[in-house]
Order: sequence, then C-alpha cells, then structure tokens
Amino acid sequence: MYMSPTFFFDAGLRSLMRNPFFNPTRPILLEGESNFRLLDGREGLVVTLAPNASIFDRPGRSVCRWPGTKTLPRQNPHPPPRQSRVMRELSIFLHMLCGGGDVLLNRITTQGEQRDILLTAGEGNVVEKIDLAELARDGAPPLLFLQPAYLCSSANVVIQSIPCDASVMSWARALYVYVARFPREFGASAILCLSGRTRVWCERLAPGESRDFALGNVIAATANIASTLRPTSKCHPEDRVVNVADRKHVDASRSCADDDIATRALKDRIADFFRAARVLFESIRAREGFFLCEMTNPSDKPAFVFVQLNKSGFYGGSGLIGFVIRFVSALFRSSHLSMGH
Repeated sequence: MYMSPTFFFDAGLRSLMRNPFFNPTRPILLEGESNFRLLDGREGLVVTLAPNASIFDRPGRSVCRWPGTKTLPRQNPHPPPRQSRVMRELSIFLHMLCGGGDVLLNRITTQGEQRDILLTAGEGNVVEKIDLAELARDGAPPLLFLQPAYLCSSANVVIQSIPCDASVMSWARALYVYVARFPREFGASAILCLSGRTRVWCERLAPGESRDFALGNVIAATANIASTLRPTSKCHPEDRVVNVADRKHVDASRSCADDDIATRALKDRIADFFRAARVLFESIRAREGFFLCEMTNPSDKPAFVFVQLNKSGFYGGSGLIGFVIRFVSALFRSSHLSMGH
C-alpha cells in the first residue's frame, strides 16, 4: 500500500501544496511591481517581485529565494543626501554608538523574470502587513516604529532614523526610532511589514481620544501621537476633553520634519533632550506594571497605534548605548534599586 504509485503521487502532491511558493492564484505582476502574501499563522510571508523590481529587508530574515535574485547589502531606503567624508564617518559612528545615522538595509532585486522570496518573522514572532498608502488616505501622518520590529518594505517606502523626543521616548524607550514615509508620486501602495510577538493589534485613535498601553508592548505609532508615562496608581482622566488648539503637542509630526529640526533653537533641543532622558530613566528604574503609557491624539487627524500582545525584554535601543541601557535596566529590575516603584 505504502509503495504503490498512488502513494507516491499523493505524497508528491501534498509536498507541492505545502510549498509556500506554490499558489494556483500566483499574481502576474507588471514590471517594477511587488506583492506581499502572508503565510498561514503569519509566521512569515512570500514576496513576489516582478522583473526589475526590488524590496528592502532586514538582514537575516530571508529564508529562500528563487534563482534570478541578488542582494545589495547596506543600501539606503531613502534618497541619500550628499555628504562629505567626515559626515559619512560621523553617521557610521552614530549608528554604532546609539542606532542613529543613516539607515542601511539589504536591497533584494530581480533581473529578467518574476521571482519569489520567503521571509521569516523570527522565532516566536508574527508578521503585520501595513499599507502606508491606506493610512495616508485616512489622513494619518508618517509612522514611527521600533528598529528591531522592521522586517521588510516595498522599494517606494522612505525610511529614516530620527532621535526620540520626550513623547516618543515614553513608548519607544530608545534613543532613535525609524520613521516610514510614503511619497504619493511613487505609486498607489506602499507596504511596510513589521514583526511582533504572538500577534500585533492595531488601535485607531480619533482626534481627542486617548488610550493606555503597557510599557514594552507598543512597537509603532503615527507621528501625531502625544504620549506620557503615568503611574498605575493614577486613574485615567476619562472625562478630560483634549483641546486640540491649546495643546502644546498640536501636531507631533512636525518633530519628524527635517526642516523643523534644523531650524529649532539649540536651547529648545537641549531641553527636549533632558526631558527625554528623564523619561528614559523613569522607564529604566520602574519595574514593569508600575507605569502606563498614556497615548493621546491631540491633532485633527486620525492616529494609529500598533501593539504586540506579548513583549520581549527591555529594548533600550541598538548600538553600544542601547546595550548599556539594557544592562542598567536589568540591574534595576533584579535589585531593590527601583526607588520605591
């Protein structure tokens, strides 16, 4: 029975159907297009690239690729500005020190024919596919997200590294985060794939709405979110009406604009740095569960927050400073130095 031709035919057919690249409805794409298809369980995804198309991906996440693709390492997912040699070296040093500087990712391209690429979300992680064009049509500003949450993106997504202010620091707990923008002239869709633990939940905040989130669960938020740390002993002010016109954080997305950052006074930037450092220190010394992250939408546009249901350890950022932050946070969490929290 087990050696009959029918058995081998059935085994071969089952093996073929289990192949994530095999799909009877596999899309036929035009030149330069890309398609992102989530696997069952969202543990990974298959990216289909048309001829002369490309995507960006996080190094180490590509599992299998059809012949005819090539990888260009350390590529900028945004138009690189003209820099002197000194500024390029400074950018590399900033990246190694604290995760700042230029964003450098793998660029996977195809040549003559349509090809498929299999990517994994990582051990114990799942994939969340976000269409930045849909967020833009809803009026949402650019999306900020944690650096390790990035998995891959289409070639028309502009990704940059920006320093955290006090508001972003309260949920990111890192010195730098990534910002993803969608230039409307580059196409009708722009896909960004993030990875999180055991499920990623999207919460939409209308103008004036507010939510509480546990520290370490937020992996991404639109730039018009104003966030603060609040002790769990204090109740959420549900009856508070957010005055859009009178709030200091009228539109947090302005902090993401390069021109605004460049023209701000040095005194204001130093004050923002110390406010952000204080928020980071409060987050480091407080054990999980003693602080909540209160996220409010003070703008007149909708806001989106992406949270992972299960969080990993304290992030703290990348680079040498990120390692020091994680080490110090581990000391506070394993000792009596939490200062009463």
